[in-house]
Amino acid sequence: MSDLVETILDILFFAPAFVANAAPLITKNFFKRRHPIDFGKHFIDGRRVFGDNKSWEGFVSGLLFGILTSLALTPLYPQAHYMELALVGFIEGLGAMVGDLINSFLKRRLGLRPGAPLPVLDQISFIVVAIILVKTFKIDSFIYVELSTLRLVIVALVALVLHPLTNFIAYLLKLKEVPY
Repeated sequence: MSDLVETILDILFFAPAFVANAAPLITKNFFKRRHPIDFGKHFIDGRRVFGDNKSWEGFVSGLLFGILTSLALTPLYPQAHYMELALVGFIEGLGAMVGDLINSFLKRRLGLRPGAPLPVLDQISFIVVAIILVKTFKIDSFIYVELSTLRLVIVALVALVLHPLTNFIAYLLKLKEVPY
């Protein structure tokens, strides 16, 4: 297999994290009432831990969409069992959701309002944490994927470009109130 094809497959391997990151934005309108993941609590600095924009409904939808996306990739990984793929999707979804929460936590500490931009971190926090979890738990070995450091950097760079593009598309589709 050529390096280009392998790199594309590595990027597709992380599709569950990309989709999980977008899931709360897509599903938020399906819930009349959302429950803040921080339960409305404030941190020691007096600011909300995460804010109202981070909900349990969004978190769970990210996990579910991560799993479903991973299962949809079954034809690319015929050697993998469905449960292994589901675990890949769960771990990547969890990484994406935790990365997004870390980003929100940092924004609140910096005094930024929910939805305010924090360049670079907005684009890659979700994928960096997903990569860390995949490598920590050796999830890539479940479906016989070897992720080199160079390819992981390429995945992060793709996120750096793809994230703002998809946010702008979501804005045009009126899924987001701001284009970033």
